[in-house]
Amino acid sequence: MKQWISRLAAVAVLSLGAMTSAQAESPAGMKLYAFTSGSMKLGKGFLQNLAPMEPKIQIPIGFFVIKHPKGNVLFDTGNNDKLITDGTYWGKLASVFEAKMTPEDAIDAQLAKIGLKPDDIKYVVVSHMHLDHGGNVGKFPNSTLIIQDDELTFAMFPDEPFAGGYIPGDAQVLRSPVGTSKPSLMEMVRLEGDYDIFGDGSIVVHRSRGHTKGSQMLVVRLPKTGSTILTGDAAYFRDNVEKNLIPNIVLAYDPAGIVKGYNWIRRMMATENANFFTAHDPDAFKAMKKAPEFYE
Repeated sequence: MKQWISRLAAVAVLSLGAMTSAQAESPAGMKLYAFTSGSMKLGKGFLQNLAPMEPKIQIPIGFFVIKHPKGNVLFDTGNNDKLITDGTYWGKLASVFEAKMTPEDAIDAQLAKIGLKPDDIKYVVVSHMHLDHGGNVGKFPNSTLIIQDDELTFAMFPDEPFAGGYIPGDAQVLRSPVGTSKPSLMEMVRLEGDYDIFGDGSIVVHRSRGHTKGSQMLVVRLPKTGSTILTGDAAYFRDNVEKNLIPNIVLAYDPAGIVKGYNWIRRMMATENANFFTAHDPDAFKAMKKAPEFYE
């Protein structure tokens, strides 16, 4: 009986994945663009358990934009642009991560490659609020931020010992000015789970607690390319998922949750023939089309 129930559950999961894909109505004209927010230099072992800490490797900082007929969606915001002129903004972490940014890496300059300005972004989805993913959220006061509710709290007051990846100034700008009745500077959708942004299945937030308390991924179902998962830091490198390699435990809020996230990505690959994009894999990011080129 137990085996029969397990098999029935497996069939249900596969059927749900197929149904979700079939119900998605990805509109014509959708495009996915990849951008850079500079780079870091650190040992692979810092990101992947049992990998060598030396020599250090150049790690890209990627973020993405999806053009949708109902509005543009930004996934992650990269490093705070203050790093371009102020190497002390990250404090001691600046020397640890050896961040490298030029004026061309500024988020305004990157968006301009496809003719957009910050005010052209309707939704900002952050995978999490670490310094290299939520750094520039304050540049989008007229957009709506989509974030897991516990990640928003975590960015302000992280559990010990996980405070290191959060820059207080990155999160503080989300607060509204003194004397106003609204608590936040920008509109927010504060989640406790998954979220279909446009209600058509084409761009769906997937909650994935693991790397941080409120991490999330984004499923982008493109009309021609098909399903593409933007992982944030749910997977640093492609071989994390392909070989089931967990990251360094220092950066794993919930190690079991990270493995659960890998399993979800693989299930999407099996049920929807999905691909996945990482933000930090040097080889994978190098092979990726960069804006103004796109996936459609």
